[in-house]
Amino acid sequence: MKEKGKIVFLGGGTGTPKLIQGIRRIINEENITVITNTADDITLYGLYISPDVDTYLYLFSNLLDTKKFWGIEGDSYYTYSFLKKFDKNAWFTLGDKDLAIHLFRTQKLQEGKNLSEITTILANRLNIKAKILPCTDNHIETRIVTKNGHDIHFQEFWVREKANLSIKEIYVKGIENAIIPDDIFSEIEEADKIILGPSNPITSIGPIISIKKIRQSLKKNKEKCIAISPIVGDRAISGPTCQFLATKNKNCSIKDIISLYEDFITCFFIDESDKNIEEQIKNIYPNLDIRNENIVMKDISISQNLAKTLLKV
Repeated sequence: MKEKGKIVFLGGGTGTPKLIQGIRRIINEENITVITNTADDITLYGLYISPDVDTYLYLFSNLLDTKKFWGIEGDSYYTYSFLKKFDKNAWFTLGDKDLAIHLFRTQKLQEGKNLSEITTILANRLNIKAKILPCTDNHIETRIVTKNGHDIHFQEFWVREKANLSIKEIYVKGIENAIIPDDIFSEIEEADKIILGPSNPITSIGPIISIKKIRQSLKKNKEKCIAISPIVGDRAISGPTCQFLATKNKNCSIKDIISLYEDFITCFFIDESDKNIEEQIKNIYPNLDIRNENIVMKDISISQNLAKTLLKV
């Protein structure tokens, strides 16, 4: 029998979907809600692309390529390959099935529907039982300011430049004007647990919790909020987390990760290999429940074990 209870995730990127792989095995999917980052969204080739939203759509519809944790497993790339014949500078790869999602989303946006409405339509067509909520219905975007003064979209930095640029600053354009789907607040209020997955705390979780009203709602429900470290020791589990922390005058350390979340969480999971610093962290954050567990989700069995432990908190 599967566990009961309503779980709300905040996430984007790779870490949170890996965790949800485990959660799906032990809880009914209609009891799962994901509030997902939209600051990675970008318009390219005339299409509105929402990468993190799509990762969850593909995850819950069993289409996700879990080797890469983006895109559709077994997708073909005939359209993108043909596009390269006309635009040698095309740099954002889209699969043929993936392309259909972007075409549909763009059309519906042009018809006047908002992002959360379109996401619900897509989820229904894909027979998804979980609820996927974009953190905003209007466009926001993570911008990277390089040390040589260029101001570029996160996707340009991460995909086109393969993160090979020195960073001066990271900011989220339009965050102050975020239009929040109403369902987000009721989902947070009704949740039994709210879990911040081990996604990048600056560019995946960061935009969500930077929205003032969402952060206030999390503070109001602090006793339900659990976060999982995206780093082990002084290294990120994946991605440019440490590089991004430096732009916020933060070290790549567990205590500095906690400092980003401390006003609205009551429990924080570190890796079992960091058990030796558990007492040190408790001394810095005496009111925070620190747990140690294997959080490096190399396979789905580890994700499932971590999920079981989270649900017992």
